[in-house]
Amino acid sequence: MAGPAISYAMRRSADKFMRQTAQYEEISQRTLDRILAQNRETEFARRCGLDSSALRRVFETLPVTTYADYAPYIERIAAGEQHLMSGGKVVYFANTSGTTGPSKRIPVTRAQMRKGVTTKLMAMGLALRAGVLKPMHGRFMTIMIDHLNPPTESGQTTGSATTGGFQKVAPINDLIMTSPADVSKLPEQTAARYLHLLFGLSEEQLWAIVSFFPITVLYALRDLQAHAEELLRDLADGTITSRLEMPSESRLRLAQRLQPNPTRARELTTLLERGHFKIAEIWPEVGAILTATGGAFNFYTNQLRPYLGEVPIFSPIYSASEGTIAYGFSADRPHYLLLPDLAYIEFLPLEEIDDPQARPIPTWEAEPGRSYEIVVTTLAGFVRYRMHDIVRVLEFYGQTPVIEFVEREGQVVNVSSEKTAEHHIVEAIDMASHLVDERLVDYFVVPDSEETPGVYVLALEEWPDDGENKDRVREFLRAVEASLCKVARFYEEERQLGSIGPMEALLLKPGAFERHRNRLLEAGGSASLIKTPHAIPDPGFVRHHFQDEVLCRVKIQGD
Repeated sequence: MAGPAISYAMRRSADKFMRQTAQYEEISQRTLDRILAQNRETEFARRCGLDSSALRRVFETLPVTTYADYAPYIERIAAGEQHLMSGGKVVYFANTSGTTGPSKRIPVTRAQMRKGVTTKLMAMGLALRAGVLKPMHGRFMTIMIDHLNPPTESGQTTGSATTGGFQKVAPINDLIMTSPADVSKLPEQTAARYLHLLFGLSEEQLWAIVSFFPITVLYALRDLQAHAEELLRDLADGTITSRLEMPSESRLRLAQRLQPNPTRARELTTLLERGHFKIAEIWPEVGAILTATGGAFNFYTNQLRPYLGEVPIFSPIYSASEGTIAYGFSADRPHYLLLPDLAYIEFLPLEEIDDPQARPIPTWEAEPGRSYEIVVTTLAGFVRYRMHDIVRVLEFYGQTPVIEFVEREGQVVNVSSEKTAEHHIVEAIDMASHLVDERLVDYFVVPDSEETPGVYVLALEEWPDDGENKDRVREFLRAVEASLCKVARFYEEERQLGSIGPMEALLLKPGAFERHRNRLLEAGGSASLIKTPHAIPDPGFVRHHFQDEVLCRVKIQGD
């Protein structure tokens, strides 16, 4: 009875949230008052004048802030001090991904962590409400590959925001998730993915597949196809292949959780032999893949679809290490409703983000069709904190803004003042991929000003280094260049002026991107959060991170 009861609770919380969309402004105002009152006695609040009797008036005069404004306080909190930023106790540090720069430590209070669990359940309730998911009769497979990082100097726990949230549901883990908690803590990603699949294959009535980013699901489903026979042998015998690298104590604990299931293995072997080994056929009851979509994520979700059959992809939540920002509510579009009661959210108009005198506006004053940077004030003590996420307001649902994610602010490629944004590059690759029949694992674009004129360099993984494939790379480069000129006006102008040369390509070794992910993980990054930025401003990024992965460089006009 656990599944139906949990489904009912999820749906009730989702219905409550949807009713709140008509009271968004009032609830948001109360949220701000609650945060300011709770944090008014902290050292940071006193520095900003937020300990006065006119909290709201002072707040409205404050400038926006960045992580640098809080770094000294965060270091002191990590060393054991409390109430420097937040009146509530900091119980956890969420590490940002560190994909393109140093990982940041984001303090999380007990109230935030408690609320974070309910937000995840509510997100699934919205998927139920949208008709994406059916009432819960089986468990869901969460493909989460993460582990806790070393504690702070004072012993406080650190890890990804996702890890912290799932710690709170540990008591009911076995009721709702197919994988034991030990699987997500494995240090080796390949082993963790294999075991998520192995435990998931035994669940005939799988309800959903959940992962923070679609690339994690994509890697897992590629593994499912590549290692299908081995997985089915382990499923039949209740064993774990000796091929996997994992600590012996973890292997022993996980092996004890497995039971031989030869009947299920025979059924799946028949599907495999008939070429019917897609998600909809392996798990006929699965409702959806729940993962991030929209923006740059479309590159990965498009690659997922051949594995899925008719199973839809639904983006249930828009969140960051600082907290949950919005919920997905549409089965057809990757659009989100802002959340009014976890943090106070404001918008900084896109055209003002470089103005130090600019002040954010209330979200209910936003104009549909315009883009903004998200600014948050949180229980953990961030005040008018710039998230560096750019979103576009599409419309209003009741009083609540409906947004779509556009890109990370600052993710631009620039050679000659053209400042080509990541969303331009994503659009160009998407357009070119439909013109050239090639499989692309992953990619990024960096500027190279060492040549005259400077050029954009597109790093690609998939094509091997031989003469015939170089011709296909050149064809793809021409298609990307033509598409980029269509979507990025300033790039087209600079190309016509000759101040930017023809795009070039770097061919990377097979597996280069996953090895890069592994290096970031070893350096303390979160595997659940690491993602590939597609526009990288730093010309030295290849030298610092992919120098040993380069097979060759290809130019459009030939070598």
